[in-house]
Amino acid sequence: MPATTLERLQEHIAQILIVDTHEHIPDEAVAVKNKKSLFSFFEHYVSSDLVAAGMPREHLEKMRDESNALSLADRWRLMEPYWSYARTTAYGRAMIGYMRDLFGVEDINAGTYEELSNRIAAAQRPGWHREVLRARARIDKAVVTTWPGEPVRADRELLLSAPVLDHYAAVSTRDELQALEKEAGHTIQTLAQLMQAQEAALDRFANDGAVAVKIFLAYQRTLLFERVEESHARRVFDRAWLSQPRDLAFEDVKPLQDFMTRRAIALAADRKLPVQIHTGMQEGNGNYLENSRPTNLTNLFLHFPDARFDVFHAGYPWWRESGVLAKAFPNVYADLAWVHAISPAAAATILNEWIETVPSNKILGVGGDSNYVEGAYGHTQIARRVTAQVLAQKVEEDYLTIDEAERLATRILRHNAIEALRLDL
Repeated sequence: MPATTLERLQEHIAQILIVDTHEHIPDEAVAVKNKKSLFSFFEHYVSSDLVAAGMPREHLEKMRDESNALSLADRWRLMEPYWSYARTTAYGRAMIGYMRDLFGVEDINAGTYEELSNRIAAAQRPGWHREVLRARARIDKAVVTTWPGEPVRADRELLLSAPVLDHYAAVSTRDELQALEKEAGHTIQTLAQLMQAQEAALDRFANDGAVAVKIFLAYQRTLLFERVEESHARRVFDRAWLSQPRDLAFEDVKPLQDFMTRRAIALAADRKLPVQIHTGMQEGNGNYLENSRPTNLTNLFLHFPDARFDVFHAGYPWWRESGVLAKAFPNVYADLAWVHAISPAAAATILNEWIETVPSNKILGVGGDSNYVEGAYGHTQIARRVTAQVLAQKVEEDYLTIDEAERLATRILRHNAIEALRLDL
């Protein structure tokens, strides 16, 4: 019996070795040292839904802190009243799905949390990362955000690094500058010294094998980075160097942040390093969503035509803006990282429309944005399923041929990321 369009695309997509544009996975050596149970996985995403459903934050912290003396039963009692509400969100369904696939437990409930926790603990062993990422998720490479103070991963079999440089821009006090001095290894008492430290850090990251630079500032401030003269930035730096905590408001230090962020982009462009930028909703509970609107970045796209921008998270809920920006600017790529976990239905709608509006080499189709390999597996499985469904619909509508759909699937899930991030694969 001939395969249906969907079945053919599912079979094709299952064979693609994914290039995952965005994760927060730690090194396996770090991960296996930490005690784990089911409740360890509530460090992000589903935890936000528990809090949104009414769970007191102090209860959440107690529940997921594996270093305290709480029993598994105590932890379940803290979570159970709110889990029934969070389990129906896409975050909750994704977790149920990857726990079922990887640990063989069909559901997360009062009768399974203990057995599930035992199986999770038993899996924390050398080789588990490779088993989950390569054998189960079929991920070729995953680009992992590296936070300040963490070593940049170079020439690793599975994980590539995109270090955050925000801490060289988001300084407002002498204490913060002195903390930077420890990383830089020299005094930072002038703007010139801060600029020198930022450039040296970027060169160090590049030499260690970084494949991109990450801008995470949408969690703290607007993404509108305006042009600032160096002389103005120098005056702001001098005020910051003399200040104590809370002396300066955001409006006072914004020119320095704008100047240093723009300089980081220019330096990255000179070194052929793409710039990954968080846009759209912020993980967690309570923030200023307007700060992260993708169109705030338009002046950067105009002023840095030689820079390459990977615009994360489809700018959700402003995904049409992200698509139009990728359509209008040759140096902008529209990235669906995280969106499959936020809402598979939204991911399908976005991909369906982007196929019609964005050149096919500009769509980056998968990034799990997870803190652990199990979440990366689960989110890539959703991405494969959504991609197959959307492309099958396009074929059934005679918008694409089946051969075009297969080629597009390979582009969206692999080749576009290789090209956009200049990976040597």
